[in-house]
Amino acid sequence: MDGVLVNFYGGVKGYYPEFDSYPEERQREITAELSAKHGFFIALEPIPGAISAFKRLSEKYDTYILSTPDWNGVNSWTEKRIWVEQHLGNAAYKRLILTHNKGLFTGRALIDDRLRNGVDNFKGEHIHFGTEKFPDWKAVLEYLM
Repeated sequence: MDGVLVNFYGGVKGYYPEFDSYPEERQREITAELSAKHGFFIALEPIPGAISAFKRLSEKYDTYILSTPDWNGVNSWTEKRIWVEQHLGNAAYKRLILTHNKGLFTGRALIDDRLRNGVDNFKGEHIHFGTEKFPDWKAVLEYLM
């Protein structure tokens, strides 16, 4: 969800413009802090093309959203659900799965921007969003449709 449907890092950089220059440990602290902040996630913008792409994919595939919320940021758990309802509506009704191990799931494909949280053990194809092969939703749709 973060970095694929939701412009999470754009929201982070609104608070911390130099975010990319921080060490990884500090980046994790910052994202945890912001994930816990009431209203942060709900206010995030969609990735360009994500909403229409999700809806198109939902017409062809049995589409779910796997997302890893911040364990200590209870707002993260609730606000991800609210964001999905506000931006995806009926196309994603009861289609959100919050997990810290995406490798427990099986499917045609998992579209994710990282290899963490079990993505490398997902039983299906990993479409690595934001890479040279899949830089945006247009490329993903061309591949899957």
